[in-house]
Amino acid sequence: MFSIKRSGLDEAFAALDRLAGDLPKRALADALNHTANQARIALRAEMESVFDRPTPFTLNAVRILNAKPSSLEAAVWVKDEKDNNSKGQAPEDWVAPEVFGGPRVDKKSEMLLRRRGTLPAGRFIVPAEGARLDAYGNMSRGHMLQILSGLRLLSRPGYTADASNRWRSFRKGHAEAFFVMRRGKVPIGIAERRGKTVKMVLAFVRQPIYRQRLDFHGVVRRLADERLEVNVDKAVTDALTDQLPTRFERRS
Repeated sequence: MFSIKRSGLDEAFAALDRLAGDLPKRALADALNHTANQARIALRAEMESVFDRPTPFTLNAVRILNAKPSSLEAAVWVKDEKDNNSKGQAPEDWVAPEVFGGPRVDKKSEMLLRRRGTLPAGRFIVPAEGARLDAYGNMSRGHMLQILSGLRLLSRPGYTADASNRWRSFRKGHAEAFFVMRRGKVPIGIAERRGKTVKMVLAFVRQPIYRQRLDFHGVVRRLADERLEVNVDKAVTDALTDQLPTRFERRS
């Protein structure tokens, strides 16, 4: 999270102090929110530049905590709640290593594989040669579900999506298609056998360590330096012409 505040810019905001009543706080809140939204747009553009085919879910994960006349601070942050598109993670979980560098956290599929003892401790999964990828270069959700179902990892009390218990999956051969590939006694990945063709679909690797790629704080800081004074000037003009908003929502 990066906060945009008035502190340290008193000289630039001298015009605000010449406004009457509640106008200075309303004008400053409006300027802060304009700046935060412009930072959100700049961050999206930066993600498109430094990430390889980012998903819309990732690009839309930047959020704004709006300033109000009673709380003169706007914040820009990455969504930290999970939803149905998150595959067991909040966007913050996979964006944070790109901002700060460091190890990737477990995916839900890795937790399932590790819990069953299929994935050794300290190992993580990456798509292998036989993996089906989506338009963004990630493992296809459908293929991953086939793998987990075929390995009988999708059971929970009162429900199962395992291939051995679902006729359609059984008929397509998912229950017998996937198996752990080993080098000697060491598990090295998950393979898929279809007829006489065998391909590795998931490889077991050391924990991926990310270098910093997204300069989240730098992008917001530079945007604030470039635009905040301009937005304050506009807010002062809007205050003098009675055009300030009465509700402080995100604005472009």
